Amino acid sequence: MRFALIHNARSRKNRRSGSVFAAEAKAILGENFVPSDSREGMTEHVRHLCARDVRTIVIDGGDGTVSTALTAIARVYPADRLPDIAVLASGNTNLIANDVGFGLRGMEAIRRLQQGAAMRSSIRTPVRLSWPETDRIPVLGLFGGCTGYARAVRIAHSPTVVRFAPHDLAVGFTLLSTVVSLMFRKSRESWLSGEPLRVETSGHAYDGDSFMFLVTGLSRLSRGIWPFWDAEPNVEGLRYLDVGAHPENLSRATAALLCGRAPRWLRRHPDYVSGRTDDMMLTTKSDFVLDGEVFAPSEHEKIRLERGPAFRFLHA
Repeated sequence: MRFALIHNARSRKNRRSGSVFAAEAKAILGENFVPSDSREGMTEHVRHLCARDVRTIVIDGGDGTVSTALTAIARVYPADRLPDIAVLASGNTNLIANDVGFGLRGMEAIRRLQQGAAMRSSIRTPVRLSWPETDRIPVLGLFGGCTGYARAVRIAHSPTVVRFAPHDLAVGFTLLSTVVSLMFRKSRESWLSGEPLRVETSGHAYDGDSFMFLVTGLSRLSRGIWPFWDAEPNVEGLRYLDVGAHPENLSRATAALLCGRAPRWLRRHPDYVSGRTDDMMLTTKSDFVLDGEVFAPSEHEKIRLERGPAFRFLHA
């Protein structure tokens, strides 16, 4: 199999393993060994891969590296000729790899790909994040959110948490941290009050204060956590959850969602809205976090979330 490797030497597991793997992989792949770079630098690297008609791209890093790479690939490759993707879980957070990861790392993964044997695969459509009425370039990612989620991520990214919390529990910790904050009178009201958010999707719109908004193109998270449910069976699209301000039974709801359960009372409760959509517009002053990267709102306060192009992810 002819493939390229996008390698993030700064990712947590790659820092631990040193430069040995990078040197071996570069010796094998030559010009198809690509160091992880900025979004614009990555686009230029991927443009060369497209020109050489590389049909499989391996991404060795965490969620942020995957997001940067998928964004570059979608910008450069024709929509009907996207390459296959193999994700090696090497980052600080590996939510994407937990769902669509290759299953191997290092030279073991390289050797498996070199064999060129048939592999299992799955299709995922990332979230396409854009800012209408601006010249900001859209980005792709697979898990994101705003309002309380953006606030909780800032806590989860603090040096103390990053150092001591299990990295693959990032989303679980983020959700749990909101509940813990409610135990303290000083922070309870500011958390519960939420932030103004207008949601427009499929001809339906509503305004209100949002405690937490989440969206994903994944089908599974770490450790059984799953804060979504399908309000309408057999409907495809991005999954989303909007929790209103001062939500009733928040501790009970969080406990259920951290275990991947959505009981009937939760599905019917007006404070918890979950569903699927191909296209939605948000109006908010909140930052938006996508695969761990924080994006500031535009002056127009508009955020568009669309179902991105379908990628095929390979599994060893």
